[in-house]
Amino acid sequence: MPYKAFLDTLSSPRSSVYKRVFRTQSDQETGGAVLWGQTMSMALQSLLLTFEVVLRNRVHVSLSRQATESSGAVSNSFAWYDHQLGIYRLEGATRDKVEALLCDNNMVRLKEQPSPDRVIAQLSFGVWPNILDQQLPTPVAEARTFLDVFPHYPKNPRKHWYHPENRTAAIGMLKEVKGWRNRIAHCKPVWTQGWYRASPTQHWTEVLDRLKARRAEMLTVLGWMCPQTLEIYRRSYSGRLFDELVTEYAVLAHLIQPHVPEAGPAYARDHHGAMRAYKERG
Repeated sequence: MPYKAFLDTLSSPRSSVYKRVFRTQSDQETGGAVLWGQTMSMALQSLLLTFEVVLRNRVHVSLSRQATESSGAVSNSFAWYDHQLGIYRLEGATRDKVEALLCDNNMVRLKEQPSPDRVIAQLSFGVWPNILDQQLPTPVAEARTFLDVFPHYPKNPRKHWYHPENRTAAIGMLKEVKGWRNRIAHCKPVWTQGWYRASPTQHWTEVLDRLKARRAEMLTVLGWMCPQTLEIYRRSYSGRLFDELVTEYAVLAHLIQPHVPEAGPAYARDHHGAMRAYKERG
C-alpha cells in the first residue's frame, strides 16, 4: 500500500507527530497511527456535535422563557439576544456575531428578521460558554439559567447552581469541550496540544487514558443536560466505536495492518420486505 505517498500528502510535520507519539518504525505503522487518529476523531465528532446542539438549545430555551414569562405568553423560542428589545444586552464578540446575523453587509437591520431558531443554529460553540460566563445580568439570572441548562446535576441542582464557584467550574468544563471540538474540527490530533512535551512518560498509552478521562467528563456534563441523550449516544455506533478504538490492541491493530479489505461495519442485507415498505413510505 502507498503509505509514503499518503504521509507525504498529509505533510511531514503532521505525520511526524504520530511517528513520535506512537513510536512507529515504518511508513506503514505511521500510516496506521494516522488512520487510528482519524477514526477516533470521527467517533468523537458525533459526541461533540450532539453536545453543542444540546447546550445551545438548553440555553436558548431558558433565556427565551425568562424573557417572556412576564408577558403571560411563555415561549421556548424568542429573540432574547436582540438588544433592541431591551431584555438582554450582549457585549463584545458575542454581540457582534449576533448583529452580523440580524443585519446586512452594511450592518443595517434586515427588514425580515431571521427566526430565533435560525439565529441560534448559526452561532458558534464559543458563544454559549461566553453567555453563561459573562453575559447574564444578575446572579439570580445566572442561577436560574444554570438550573435550566443543567437540571439533572445529581446532587440538589438548585442548591448546587446557586453557588458561583460551581457555575465557574461548569463553564471551565464547557470551554474544555469547545477547545477539543475546535482542535478536531481543524484536523489536529485528538490529544491536548502541548501534552507530549509536558508528559513525564511521553508514552502513547497515556493518550488513551487522557482520551477516556476527557470523554467521561464530557459525558457527565451531557448527562446533566439530558440523560436520555446520553443513553442514546452511549449505545450508538459512534459511542461503541470509541469504546473499541480507545484500547491498546486497537492501536496495535492499526499499526500492524492499517488496511483490512472488507473489514468494518456490516449491515444485514436480507430484510427485503422491510426495505420495500420503507422505500414506499409517503
